Amino acid sequence: MKTKSLIILLVVFIAACKDKNIIKTDTAFKLTETISKEKELAKVSNETVQSELLLTGKITFDEDKVAKVYPLAGGFVKELTVELGDYVQKGQVMAIIRSPEIAGFTKEGIEAEAQRKSAEKKAKVSEELFKSGIISEVELLEAKKELETATGESKRIQDVLDMYSAGEGAVYPIKSPVSGVVIQKNIALNMELRTEDITPAFVVGSIEDVWVMVNVYESDIAKIKEGYNAEVTTISYPDRVFKGKIDKLFSLMDAESKTLKARVTLTNENFMLKPEMFANVKVRYSENETKKAIPSKALIFDKSKYYVMVYNSDDNIETREVKLFKENENTTYIESGLQENEKVMVKHQLLVYDALND
Repeated sequence: MKTKSLIILLVVFIAACKDKNIIKTDTAFKLTETISKEKELAKVSNETVQSELLLTGKITFDEDKVAKVYPLAGGFVKELTVELGDYVQKGQVMAIIRSPEIAGFTKEGIEAEAQRKSAEKKAKVSEELFKSGIISEVELLEAKKELETATGESKRIQDVLDMYSAGEGAVYPIKSPVSGVVIQKNIALNMELRTEDITPAFVVGSIEDVWVMVNVYESDIAKIKEGYNAEVTTISYPDRVFKGKIDKLFSLMDAESKTLKARVTLTNENFMLKPEMFANVKVRYSENETKKAIPSKALIFDKSKYYVMVYNSDDNIETREVKLFKENENTTYIESGLQENEKVMVKHQLLVYDALND
């Protein structure tokens, strides 16, 4: 298309008043000094086509950081210190259990420690008697053997009590093994707990990192690969973009939704992302194709066609029809109509288009 600069018009842009931006005379076209200074240009470049795929998903716990907490000994729930949904630190006490089993271990520990002290005293006496020649070496060795056995038994029972974090008496605490949120709470005050019960007392999930389980429909499966960049947004934080990568593609289709699951792992800064949140996921990937690329804001849509304003100079600006190959949020790839290194207007182009195409 021939440049519209050949039109015998003089268009003068006056920034002070929008209605007086354009003046036509019988000479030539030229931008005013003000508009010339304000204009923004973008150079046409050959770029690998970047595609975007819009998907949906759900925030979930990192299943590798979910801990099921079982009672170590049977008993009755004496105290509860957390509720469902509470955030707990690693090692924090969640419940206190009164347990006859722990009472038995405590009693055994006291008895074992008494036997150890008795054996220790006997070993010392035997050593003095052996030095005096009153007892034989065999009797001394037997006394030392008794001390060794008593010490071992006392240590064994103490290790058991330490494992339960049991203090004095018949109580022991249930502590969280990880920092996270109480996902499940299956005990209540005064409830009886049995060690043979397969139901965990608590389930705690870490939310320092979370997973986004993405739904990929059959038509998009071939377009998704591990390692692709993903941008996640949520209804709660519509202006916040969480960036990650597709780090796993699952092999089985979901029978109900007829989708394949892909996983994005995100660092959960300030615990903003909550499990069960709905997520929009934008996946970006490169195609094996190179096209002319311009900023999407350079496009002008008029009469069912796309145009750009090709800038040569302030008095030589051309209206150019272009055919689109693919349009993304910020970049448009051109099938035809532009050459590499040409310049297009990305500011005030609509004013110029209206002036040249009235």
